[in-house]
Amino acid sequence: MPHRKVFISILGTSNYGSCQYTQGDFISSETHFIQEATLEFLNVKETWTAQDIAYVFLTPTARTSNWQEKTLNWKKEEKGYRGLEPILEEMKLPCPIETVDITEDGDEQGLWSVFQTIYDKLQEGDELYIDITHSFRYLPMLLLVLCNYAKFLKQTKVVHISYGNYEPNETVNPLVDLMPLVEVQNWTLAASDFLRNGRTSSFAELVSERIQPILKATRGQDEDARALRQFINRLEPLSQSLTTVRGKMIIDGVIFRDLNDSAQNLGNTLIPAMAPLIDKIKDSFSGFAPTANIKNGFEAARWCYDKQLYQQSITILQETLKGYTAKQAGYPCDERQYQDLAGNAYNIAFKERPESEWKLGKNNDDQDDLNRRKVIVKRMLSLPLVQELSGLYDEITQLRNDFNHAGFRSNASNDIPRQIKEKMDRLSQALKDDKLTPTSPLTPAPPLFLNLSNHPSDKWSKAQLDAARAYGEVVDMPFPEIDPGATTEEIHRLAEEYAKEISSRYPDCDLTVHLMGEMTFCFRLVTLLHARGVRCVASTTQRKTSELPDGKKESIFEFQAFREY
Repeated sequence: MPHRKVFISILGTSNYGSCQYTQGDFISSETHFIQEATLEFLNVKETWTAQDIAYVFLTPTARTSNWQEKTLNWKKEEKGYRGLEPILEEMKLPCPIETVDITEDGDEQGLWSVFQTIYDKLQEGDELYIDITHSFRYLPMLLLVLCNYAKFLKQTKVVHISYGNYEPNETVNPLVDLMPLVEVQNWTLAASDFLRNGRTSSFAELVSERIQPILKATRGQDEDARALRQFINRLEPLSQSLTTVRGKMIIDGVIFRDLNDSAQNLGNTLIPAMAPLIDKIKDSFSGFAPTANIKNGFEAARWCYDKQLYQQSITILQETLKGYTAKQAGYPCDERQYQDLAGNAYNIAFKERPESEWKLGKNNDDQDDLNRRKVIVKRMLSLPLVQELSGLYDEITQLRNDFNHAGFRSNASNDIPRQIKEKMDRLSQALKDDKLTPTSPLTPAPPLFLNLSNHPSDKWSKAQLDAARAYGEVVDMPFPEIDPGATTEEIHRLAEEYAKEISSRYPDCDLTVHLMGEMTFCFRLVTLLHARGVRCVASTTQRKTSELPDGKKESIFEFQAFREY
């Protein structure tokens, strides 16, 4: 069911001269009353229906002086003065016209009386068309505040708001469109909502209500509207990444680069006053790097804290510290296996556990894989960072657990926001200390690309070799002979042997395995290697077929790319 259109006007008490009102190509009939001109401008007679309504709010003085017909003494001559009532009757509008009495008291009690009277006339979802020409004293502000109040409580929407700029000596006066002021207010509230809470839902609504109609009318050619939509569209996934703690996207930095790029396209905004709002939003991300940077995680923890997103703040603070530690040890900062082992290293350092008590995996993990993990943890334990911050890491862990267990713990905190800030500040200060950050990180774990296929790398094309070397040094391992009659159990045993062999050969490498061959063996081996945190890829090719002179066809498979399993 379509929403009700509602016209709202407060009738004044002065004797208005006759004139015409104009806006753009529109020019009204000659009239004493802005209400008549505004209803003509809105084309109420042709576009409104009986479900819509026009409200005229009247003080007692306005009812007798301008609503009803009366006789004026005009230059010592009796002259009829038609009130607004008979004029609206003659317009024969399709919607009902209802007068509503309001007080003319100017004190605070009178203000709230008028506010409540107007608000009570509004229904859920009304579209408001407002004339504020005769809204004297506090009434223009009252109507603007009322609009926001009703928008929140009754989901109303201001579609039109105007002011008749009457000058007594002018025969034609402007009908001023005040919607840009409402737009500034709407965008300001949306910006405030975002800067306080990190939410973009208000912006999304404005794009739908304000930007999309412009782009539809111009077939996407309005550059200002298009640029603003792109900026908001890029702000939304950025906000979601922060509020839902998408660590990889935050550390990667692409979302911040994209927002910066779209901000560069914002030349003129739709409303000049919006430019400082956009600048304020851009400035809120000034601490983030637009390139891959682990420190984006620490900045995100602070950003979430400022938005009172405390659980997100403590979560990404801990995960980033683990990633930062992995990076200092020479491992990828955004891979789960290395972050988990960094957490193990902090716990071992804090509790001073001997190696015989280390728990780095499940009881059924093979010894080769456990040895590989020990090598990594020992490397991390050699960092001053881990030794100095193990106590702080434990405090962060306890605070995060407090959240995850909803405070149902014996040591639950009653002042979580203060504790999060205190730990962020301590960590920030500690990371500025040169003794915790080596002049250069430990030698990175050597990247290695293991080719386990029936096609030795020395037979590869230059394109395939170059793509493989991007992962690290290329090493070959022959693919096993797979008996077509082998049972599933035999395939599983063979895959387990290869998984152990790979783990024992390359315990301290950033390993990528290129695996192509018999499908059931590949599937099982990929599963086992993934469980060990090893990246696995397949090669993709494009078949090019040509016809030979003897009529036969020759197919050549040309390498395209490596794709992760």
